[in-house]
Amino acid sequence: YEQVLQICRSIYGQTTAHPHIATSLNNLGIAWDHLSDYRKAISYLEQALQMNRIIYGQTSAHPEIASSLNNLGEVWCHLGDRRKAISFYEQALQMCRSIYGETTAHPHIATSLNNLGEAWNHLGDHRKAISYCEQ
Repeated sequence: YEQVLQICRSIYGQTTAHPHIATSLNNLGIAWDHLSDYRKAISYLEQALQMNRIIYGQTSAHPEIASSLNNLGEVWCHLGDRRKAISFYEQALQMCRSIYGETTAHPHIATSLNNLGEAWNHLGDHRKAISYCEQ
């Protein structure tokens, strides 16, 4: 993934915001998360989120931004900061509902709801967990 990132930056520019660079940053973040280097994962995922917001708009709802938010939530959950994870998951859910519709059954919405349910379950608020999971 590091090589892909370097190639993308050499093609599009070291400081250019480009979807391929954002994807490479995201992939590196996920890989470091899987390797349990959560601080490195957060660094890459925050860069991906920032770049996606530059590309698609700071206040725009876009699937790539929602994905970045969800991925950051995952890493914060692995670090044990469930409240911070919930904040990212809620942002991802809100964005997904904005993109796909409030009442639309969509896999990205279901993922956000499931993640919120799991996080609340870990915090001991089982009713809230059930509420999210039942949606």
